[in-house]
Amino acid sequence: MYKLLIALAGALTLSGCQLTQLVKDAGPLDTQLKKQHALAALSINEEFDSYLSDRGRAQLLSQLAKQLKQPVADELSRVDPITHATWSLKIAAVNFQAFQLKRAGKEEINTESELMFIDLPYVTRRKVKLYAEPSKQSRELGNLEKHDIVNVLAQSPDESWYLIERGTQLLGYVRHTAVTPSILKRDFLNSRPYELKVDTDNDLTRDGYVLPLHDIFGLTQCRQVEIHFAHQSRQAQRSLNLCQKTPDIWFINPLHDTPEA
Repeated sequence: MYKLLIALAGALTLSGCQLTQLVKDAGPLDTQLKKQHALAALSINEEFDSYLSDRGRAQLLSQLAKQLKQPVADELSRVDPITHATWSLKIAAVNFQAFQLKRAGKEEINTESELMFIDLPYVTRRKVKLYAEPSKQSRELGNLEKHDIVNVLAQSPDESWYLIERGTQLLGYVRHTAVTPSILKRDFLNSRPYELKVDTDNDLTRDGYVLPLHDIFGLTQCRQVEIHFAHQSRQAQRSLNLCQKTPDIWFINPLHDTPEA
């Protein structure tokens, strides 16, 4: 299960990127993390409102989204055309962060596969077969109907297979061509964090028995971003850890948010 982590650690060392610590699933702390994320987003919105106009906010978010697609470190600054406040961004190089989640699901589902987390809703294009492993030679677990809405929790490193769930219950693996994303782009203030936590005292049942909990280990790309605002004698600064779901969707990792200094 840790081959991907070891391989990436070696590759990232050579490329100058970093691999940060493993964030483990701590059981029923989901609500606490959601509150931390909501408070972080609210606080950043308040800072935006205090220094930026709508045009300035749109410019900042657009520039940040553009720079997040570039893996190297970068810095830039602009002046808001309405408020004349100055904002600047300092974006660190890509690092990989490891997450460990728990999900209930049928015992046959193999979660030892190497994975990169996504955690976004997708819609089935047609009737789809579910597999116990990311392989057509693995055991079939049933079917999804056309236009079913599911959550793609993670993908294989070659992006050819998705591990899917509904709610917090694992369903199995599907080919990536069998589903299409329902969300293509979203700024980091409106993108939720991973549903890391699920109560280990789960009561999800199927066919008369309690579904076992699976440990799921995977990686995601993250960037440390510093935002600085200045207007006359006022200034504010915040350091964010943004993690990627797709190249166009990043979220605030509330475990690493640093409030205004």
